[in-house]
This record gives sequence, structure tokens and C-alpha cells, in this order.
Amino acid sequence: MQQESFSQISAWNFQPEHIHDLRVRANKEAYLFVKKRNESEDKSLVSIPMAHSFAKKYSGNKSDGVGGDTEMKIDDIDAKFPNVEDELILLNFYCKNLLALIGPNASTRRLERDIKVASTASVLLRRFFLSNSIVLFDPKAIMVAAAFLASKVEDATCDIRYLEDGTKAMQAHVSIKEIIGAEVDLLAGINFDLCCIHPFKIVLAYTEDLRTFLKSKEGKKCVNQETVSGEDLRPIYDGARNIVEKIMFGSDIMLYASSGKIGLAAMMLANDNLIQGQGQGQGQGQGDGKENQGDNNNNSGNSNSAIKIDFKGYMHCRFTDEKKEHEIDSSWQDVVSLCHKLRDAAATSEPDMAILKSAHKKLKKSRVWGEQKSSKKRKRPKENK
Repeated sequence: MQQESFSQISAWNFQPEHIHDLRVRANKEAYLFVKKRNESEDKSLVSIPMAHSFAKKYSGNKSDGVGGDTEMKIDDIDAKFPNVEDELILLNFYCKNLLALIGPNASTRRLERDIKVASTASVLLRRFFLSNSIVLFDPKAIMVAAAFLASKVEDATCDIRYLEDGTKAMQAHVSIKEIIGAEVDLLAGINFDLCCIHPFKIVLAYTEDLRTFLKSKEGKKCVNQETVSGEDLRPIYDGARNIVEKIMFGSDIMLYASSGKIGLAAMMLANDNLIQGQGQGQGQGQGDGKENQGDNNNNSGNSNSAIKIDFKGYMHCRFTDEKKEHEIDSSWQDVVSLCHKLRDAAATSEPDMAILKSAHKKLKKSRVWGEQKSSKKRKRPKENK
């Protein structure tokens, strides 16, 4: 279920608390830079720092230096400066905007691409802002650069001029020059690591495998129907893809769980939702996969009942040759726990506009990128008659 040889697993999977530590360091460094810059008599002499990539392979050890060079506490940061929570709110906002820039429902027809392009861009964007702050790097420009880079990574390259047109259509213009500059920063900020394995592919792979497995002698013990066709699995597949799409752009789950486990958990949750939707869930499970632990009831006579798969039995049958029993049980517990997180992430509503505006207001006052024009109107000089 895990491909440990891939850098997405070995270098970009973290504990949730470690993700917070990384963002705290990036936020602290940005605050110290802005403070130093504001105290300088000539701000032009204080150069903007290069993009960092200290997040890669961070394991929570103090020797990794994520604590930074200062012992400054979060409470010491000016309340008017964007904090970690503000940055996360804005990051989620820009990740969701990727779907309007590039993907199946892009605002510009020439930027219509498979969902995996926008998904790759979202992953790259989140990796970058683990080591860097939106105060120092324009999240809008980095977002467009991530879309441009993702299109190349996924062999669906788009013309950079179309991306500029796409930003105009979104009323958030980013010039070609800005996109190219942001792409350089983005590559440095992710340590040139472009490996992205998406749960979309995993969901499809599991669906294809289940289609064959559930027809076997062992497979028939893991489902509540005597015969299973490909169409029987379609509702689960479609539901799992919808869940993955929601969590890909609105949460950090891709940073602390493998795509294999996310894909399987999404299918379990989709199956549970179908059962509960038809009144067969009996109020149990609630996304924790308990109803998938072997109680199938063999309701083969009810053609209207939702298909119910014993995913724990499926895991033990399919992975016994590759892993030991206790390893499979451990992976199962991880997937069960992940179901809770997927349900919560998929149910998360849009942020309150007042909170979003407050975070953006803090950013506008603190940022070091872009032209900060004075709000006061300049008086036009009088012409000599």
C-alpha cells in the first residue's frame, strides 16, 4: 500500500504537529525579516531572502533546525502580522482557486485539463509554503507558477500566455514575467522535488482490482452480493473521487498520509455513505469502517440494497503475500483513523468571509512583494495658464 521508495512518502509525509512546527518557523522568519526591514533607514539595502526548502525530510528532530535561530515565542509576534492560522486560511483559498485556473472546470477553455494537473499544483503549492511565508512570496504568483509547472509534470503542458489570460479572466492578473520568476522560487522552495502520486489513480486501481477480486471464491466472502458487476462499483468509485477532490484542495491530508491509504479510506467512506444513505448503516461506523469488518449479511436477494464491501477482509486477502498479519492490522488501523479525517475534511465548509478578509488585510499591510500603493489620492499639479 505504501511505496516507500518514492520521495512523496520518504520526504514529504509528516506528523500534523510537525507541519505546524514548519509553518511556525516560516512565519517567524518572515516576521523577523519584515521587522528588520522596517527598522532599516534604507529598505532597499535589506534584500528579500531566497526561497527555503527546510521542510523536506523533516522528522521532528531538533537537530533539523526547524526551531529557527531565535527562541521568540508566537505570542511575541505583532498581532497585526499574519499568524500561522491566517497563512493557512489564505493558502487554502489559493489552493481552491486552482480549480478555476486549470482543470476540468477552468475559467479559460484553453486551460481545461485533467483534475490531476490541478491536484499536482495544489501539492506543490502546499509543499512550498511549509518552508516559506506568504508574506515574503506572493501566493497568487506561486499558485499560477504551480499550475504551469504541474502541467509540465503531468505531460499536459499549457502555454504560459494562456495562464496569464486565465488570471485576467479571474480578475487576478499575473504577468508572464511574474510567473517565470515565481516558478524559479517554487522549484527552490520544494528542493526541485516534483514527485506526486495522487489518490485519484489509487481509487481507480483499487476499483479495477475489486472488480476482479470480488468475483473470486475469497472475494465473494467480502461482499453482500452473490454477483458483482463493474457498474455495481461505479457509485463507490464516483463517491471516492468526489471525496478526494474535496480534500485535495481544502486540507493538508496529502502531507501526512500516503496516497494508497487516502485512496482506500476514500472508497471505504464512499461505501459507508451509500449504505447510510439507503438507511442500512443503522447509525454505526460514521466513517470509521467498523461496518466493513466482516459483517456482510449476504443480502444477495435484495437487488435494491447498496453493495457492502468488507475492506478489512479485502486487505488481508490481497496483501498477505506482501506483508505480515500485524503489518496489515496496523495499516488497517491507519486507514480507519484516516476515514475520520477524510469525513471531517470533506465536510469542511467555506471559510467565513470576514475571517478571510481579516487575514488578507493583515497580509496587505505586512507583505514585501508587490507594489503597495498609498491610499491617499495624489493631487494633480496645477497647470500654468
